[in-house]
Amino acid sequence: MTAQLEPVYRMPAEWEPHEAVWLQWPDQSMAQAHQMKLEGTWLAMASAMSGFVPVRAVVTSDAAAERLQRELAWFGLDEAVELFVFPIDDVWARDSGPTFVVDQVNALHVTDWNFNGWGDRFDHAHDHEVSATIADRLGVPRLKASICLEGGALEVNGTGSLIATESSIVNDNRNPAVTRSEIGSELERLLGVRNIIWLSGAPKDVCDAFGDVTDWHVDIAARFTDRSTVLYCWTEDRNDPRYPYLVRHLEQLRQATDEAQHPLELVPLPMPEVHSVSTQSYGAPMSRPGSLTDAAYTNYLVTNGVVLVPVYGRPEDEEAKAILREHLPGREVVGIPALTLTEEGGAIHCVTQQQPASVTAETRAGS
Repeated sequence: MTAQLEPVYRMPAEWEPHEAVWLQWPDQSMAQAHQMKLEGTWLAMASAMSGFVPVRAVVTSDAAAERLQRELAWFGLDEAVELFVFPIDDVWARDSGPTFVVDQVNALHVTDWNFNGWGDRFDHAHDHEVSATIADRLGVPRLKASICLEGGALEVNGTGSLIATESSIVNDNRNPAVTRSEIGSELERLLGVRNIIWLSGAPKDVCDAFGDVTDWHVDIAARFTDRSTVLYCWTEDRNDPRYPYLVRHLEQLRQATDEAQHPLELVPLPMPEVHSVSTQSYGAPMSRPGSLTDAAYTNYLVTNGVVLVPVYGRPEDEEAKAILREHLPGREVVGIPALTLTEEGGAIHCVTQQQPASVTAETRAGS
């Protein structure tokens, strides 16, 4: 009898072709102030992606879908956005939703990372079910992980390397009594990686002081742009409270290699100092006005033909876009105003999730 080999999965790099990009649309069920503050950003993202990649947006009710469909039609985006109706608690599609992977024949699968509201910081009864619901709606297999994390904690080059921060995964609020080695084995199994580059991140109290409830996700630390090139957050300001942690990340990246043992090409991306201006949401302030946010230009989305970059009205905006044009050539680089979103604790990458092209998509298109 021939032994059955365990399926091999791979998380494609973000610059590989996409079938769609998923959003979770803000609406009144989350709080009217939340919807009013954020909906313009979601429309800007949908507009920037129109003509490049289909958008799949989750809305919380049929009534919300009807209202949004009228609004999309008003802006000429009704054919660019496909709506899916099911309950959600919040807008962070990268974290509460699945990470899409493909198998040996490039068939699509959905991972379920057991979302727990960033270490039980927030209610997540509906968001805990997003991965399972999307798998069901798409009719694709769901892979249930044995560990807990969020999609924003993962950065891959698609050929075997992963960057992650220890503070956002190897911790007691997500994976108590689970070792880094055990976590690494599960990441290797579900993502097809064999080379994990661990950055330290920062302690919970430090992250909270920076307006970051993720325990320093990698998408506000470092991102691949090809197999061995990494853009990393950096500031020359030694008085910036994030500086010692950025120094440590740089040291760790300098010591790392890609999966073929090649040194990484490291490119600094400026880390802007952005403070809260108007933080009213969910009926109460999310953070103290004037407090530091977790703004980072690494919180961009790469998709078909376009890069969506958060911009904050800072001098560094243009420098960051120029660096992304250089390292992600052949794509239009579009700045999305993100101050309001960043006051909530994230940016463009946090609220988007790419669905890679797969044989599942091709089969549907030909049926």
